[in-house]
Amino acid sequence: MNNKIKSILIILLSFSIVFGGIGQTVVAKGIKDANQGQQMNSSKENVKQWLSEYEFYEDTRIAKIYDQMAINELKRFATVIKETNANFDSKRIAEIDETGEFKQKDINDVLQQLINQYEQAVQEEYIQEVVLKSDLLLKIKHKLTICLWGYLSENDFNEPTEVLLADILFNFYLSDKIVNKNAIGILKDISDQADYKENRVKAHLNNAVKMSEKGNEFLEKDLAIPASKSYQNAYKQVLFGLEKAGYSFNKEFFESTSDTDGDTITEGIEFLEGLNPYKKDTDGDGLQDNIEYEVKSLISPTKYDTDGNGISDADEDSDEDGLSNKDEQAYQTNLIKGDSDQDSLTDGFEVHQFKTLPNKVDTDGDGLSDGDEYALKTNPNAADSDNDGIEDSQQLYKQSIRQSLTQPDQAEIKSVEVEFSAKDNINQTTRISSTNNVKTTNLHGMIGSPVSITTKSAFEKASITFTYDKVKLGDTAENDLGIIWYNEEKEMYEGLNAELNASKNTISVKTTRFGEFLIVDKKKWLELWSREIDYSGAKGKNDQAASSNKLNDIVPSDESGDGGIDTTDSDGDGLYDIYEIKGMKTPYGIIYSDPNKKDSDGDGLTDGEEMGPFQSFTVTIFGVPIHFEGFFPKSFPDRKDSDGDGKPDKEDLKPLYSDLSNTVIFQSDRPEGHDENGNVANDMKTNDYTEDEIKDISWMFRLQLLESYFPSILFNEFEDMSTSLFAMGDMEDVIVDMINHFRDGTGKEYRNKTLTKEASEHETTKAYVEFVKKALVDELKKNGGNLAALKFDQSTKDINAFYNFIQRNASYPTFSTWSDRVGGLTITVNDTWGNTVSVKDFLLERNHFKGVMRVRLYDHFGLDQPDVEKVYKNLAGFRSWFVLQHFDEYDGKYKPFVSVMEMDIPFEGEL
Repeated sequence: MNNKIKSILIILLSFSIVFGGIGQTVVAKGIKDANQGQQMNSSKENVKQWLSEYEFYEDTRIAKIYDQMAINELKRFATVIKETNANFDSKRIAEIDETGEFKQKDINDVLQQLINQYEQAVQEEYIQEVVLKSDLLLKIKHKLTICLWGYLSENDFNEPTEVLLADILFNFYLSDKIVNKNAIGILKDISDQADYKENRVKAHLNNAVKMSEKGNEFLEKDLAIPASKSYQNAYKQVLFGLEKAGYSFNKEFFESTSDTDGDTITEGIEFLEGLNPYKKDTDGDGLQDNIEYEVKSLISPTKYDTDGNGISDADEDSDEDGLSNKDEQAYQTNLIKGDSDQDSLTDGFEVHQFKTLPNKVDTDGDGLSDGDEYALKTNPNAADSDNDGIEDSQQLYKQSIRQSLTQPDQAEIKSVEVEFSAKDNINQTTRISSTNNVKTTNLHGMIGSPVSITTKSAFEKASITFTYDKVKLGDTAENDLGIIWYNEEKEMYEGLNAELNASKNTISVKTTRFGEFLIVDKKKWLELWSREIDYSGAKGKNDQAASSNKLNDIVPSDESGDGGIDTTDSDGDGLYDIYEIKGMKTPYGIIYSDPNKKDSDGDGLTDGEEMGPFQSFTVTIFGVPIHFEGFFPKSFPDRKDSDGDGKPDKEDLKPLYSDLSNTVIFQSDRPEGHDENGNVANDMKTNDYTEDEIKDISWMFRLQLLESYFPSILFNEFEDMSTSLFAMGDMEDVIVDMINHFRDGTGKEYRNKTLTKEASEHETTKAYVEFVKKALVDELKKNGGNLAALKFDQSTKDINAFYNFIQRNASYPTFSTWSDRVGGLTITVNDTWGNTVSVKDFLLERNHFKGVMRVRLYDHFGLDQPDVEKVYKNLAGFRSWFVLQHFDEYDGKYKPFVSVMEMDIPFEGEL
């Protein structure tokens, strides 16, 4: 800061100490004395100069917020005048009272009375914050304008007070301009609709337009008082015109349910939003109002070219699907969804290339979706493409589906391809994915990762081909590769007759059943399954310390000499001591437990309960007859959590199936606190703007920068704006709590039950949640309930069909309607920055699955430069917020944070 401002602020700091108990920090001081007569009008000229630098950005219909800001600033100014004894304190003015008599009044008393009247009128006169019942509020502001310019004429204020006055007058003029613009627009629509007798309505409209324009001209010439009067007169003409047309501004005016133009938007809403209720296309861009209104966060129904890029909204392609917005309207598709009918084909592709209907899943009605017809290479516009008398949906098509396996720790198997003939598109009905079943993932001799293959398509025989990476096979010879299928009904592993093609690095098998398949090293597999453990003889030495994978350490013995088995069970766990000592053969290797402990791993289950009964049978695997004597454990007695999912075996209904609680299945592109490129989000940054850089955004930050020595003033402006303009009821407490959290400067994640409740009950949130829930249930039905297949992985998201379906077709929650703005969701959240969807408590029993879908919405409670480059820079509260967060003088003391809103949604379905 320059020396002049620093000197002023030192003086101000002294006043803040003196008057701190009054509850209003002093920001100005009258300095006129007898020797300053030549500088009498310097403040007046400064205010005029600074007002000329204000930017009257009017791209909003909300006028009330500027009047409310003016009230807050007027109260501060009145306190300054009272506490600093400004020269005009001693002046008295003549005023005509209601009886017509002249009365002398103290100017400060008059100011306070006008402020009180102003505050009351703001609350009583506004209708939906866009128009006024009468011209009373404008009349009061005209008086206030005279009063304030009177102070400026008689006093020489310091710079902070001058800027404060400029800000008050700016809010006066901006609200006057906006409320007149809104009212004139409504009267014009009414005037254009009907030909009233003697055209009296149009005459009033023309007068209102002229007077409003005259007010603008006065402002440009620094003639503020006549400008204020012109705006008042313009509004009176609007009210006269409305009266002639049989209307008046009242609550019912904006609640009219009539729909004269038949665009499905009521007249009340159209008047409120600035649309023409008598025209289907208000802005004349070729898109009907209702089409644009549904996606008004992207394109405006009142602007021909919303983003100002020279392309009309109708010619834009908002969802980048290859179909312009006007074509989307013609085909009755969704402007913000690339695949409106969800047939797996983008709208533009269907119209321009495939010649199908983008709003109809099955154009020819033959039972195959357009996406399926494209995949099967049939004619989407003919039910019987080959004219053989059989509809396309009843034909058999030979197809294949391939899935890459990208798992760094199990990279031996690169991909799996499944091929079979079916009547439907197997790319939609068939899923190939890694499994989370410990029964098949921890087997002895496994190569790569086991895969689960499921389909809803009927087929007779299928071919499954695994492609392997020869370099990563290690000590396994190619000729020793084999394919195992897990027979879930029998809970048994079956070796399949596979065909190896070493030249192509593939191994394949033909099958009539799907399920879980795995590649094994046949040599290692048979070594375990054919190994015999001699349990005959007396009790041996406790060899429990031996590792389960040290198979060669097991030495058959027959210490009893008679071939009998010692049936001693010292700990009474249901397992003979000899089993626990010498080891128990399982498909996962040799397992040991403590013969002197009933529960070796201390998980609350006896060793016998975990191992199950001893089994003895003969089976042929890979053509080799094997006599198996061992166990198929329900869980492992040497570890409390057999599947490693964090849930003890005793509490785990499926201890050999990993619990997928809190499995993330979707993550939006922008993670918490960061942008899509992984950089810290701009609205989460702090301590990154100098004073000059902030001024470069807008001159209007001058007052907040002057006030920055007193952050409590900025916080008061921030809170006053938020509670008086942008929140009501319980949400007022929420925004105050959030501001306090910002002030604490911890930057910690923020949660609030009221905020979560309001967000979860919002229509856009419910629509998003329902969409994702349906997609989740549908996908689980298709993949046999394999939730592990849906686990989100940043590295593979581009080929993740489930992720891309959500990303293309779901609309994230956004809180930007009028009711959101006044209710509190806009100031606290507005557009959600991103979201994470996870699943917990998932349970699959037989053909039924259920679980809980947790949707985690999050947003940043912070501002970036675009937030204050347009309409928000007109509000002192937002300017204060920006300065508190970004001004480098604060050294990052006040930190933005992530707000989290989580909701749990139960789901279930049948396979």
